[in-house]
Amino acid sequence: MIIEQIPNIKPYPFNGQAVKQLGEIVPIIVPDAENEICICDYITCQYQENVFRSADGLDYKNDKSEFLFKRLVTGDSIIMKLLKNNVEVATLDDDALGELFDGFTSGSSEQEKYVGFVIDWNAVYLAEGAGIYSLEADLNILGTTSTYTSREFKLQTYSDLAADNTVKIESVQNGNIIGSEFDFTGLNWRQYLRIPGRFGNPTPEYETERYQDTNYNFKQIKDTMSRVWDLNTKLLPWEVANKLVYNKVLANEIYITDYSIKAESVWRRIRVRLSEIEKPPLFNTFDKRYLLKFVDNKNIYQKRNF
Repeated sequence: MIIEQIPNIKPYPFNGQAVKQLGEIVPIIVPDAENEICICDYITCQYQENVFRSADGLDYKNDKSEFLFKRLVTGDSIIMKLLKNNVEVATLDDDALGELFDGFTSGSSEQEKYVGFVIDWNAVYLAEGAGIYSLEADLNILGTTSTYTSREFKLQTYSDLAADNTVKIESVQNGNIIGSEFDFTGLNWRQYLRIPGRFGNPTPEYETERYQDTNYNFKQIKDTMSRVWDLNTKLLPWEVANKLVYNKVLANEIYITDYSIKAESVWRRIRVRLSEIEKPPLFNTFDKRYLLKFVDNKNIYQKRNF
């Protein structure tokens, strides 16, 4: 075997190589507060209802919250207390922080046993300041004692930014809801709720009544253009969703105010009636979100020809 060695006349100048490529510095991304994703939109978080107060006294900047309890016999007792950060700050036995209802004398004998309180959050702020509040009621019903604790309320001074993406629902309840423990007949019970969500996006809905004359031409009798409103809620705990779906939207009067900064217009105390309700598909959570559709309670865009 003959081996011939041929020299490499163009040797590579290095035994090996390492390459380092410098790219541009990655910028620090500052979250956009307007588009920031809230994890509580997808999983169950501690629910706090935003409530506001304002020194100017304007209704849409000042909130209230109502509570109603029922005695079975006159000897039962219900003691309501206001808690701040889980510490009692007041007993709700007068009208200092709102309006006390100790029986309704204008109603039935059963309604005389009702005990209720409407919290005026401006009065609470002036007395106790901003903070996290709840209502607690010590119940002694037929000799059995128990304690009711409400959802939490985050009280603060009103600002457009703080109230952004919330909806305020005010209603007046009369009549008897069969599935409710309360008969609201004749009470004109005012109810208040502020939830996270959006209200608005009115969609026109057209209806017409016409007839044909002898020449087969259609003649206008009445044309109506109604507005269909959307209320899209964010995740709501059962206590709040139950109040909304099975009580408040069944009220005799419903007024809705939207506080979204980016809304197409200002929708304040729009009087509506419920037309449809949907529960969209959800994530794995006990909380629920809803789509409720409303129509104007009064047809103001109606034309008649007689």
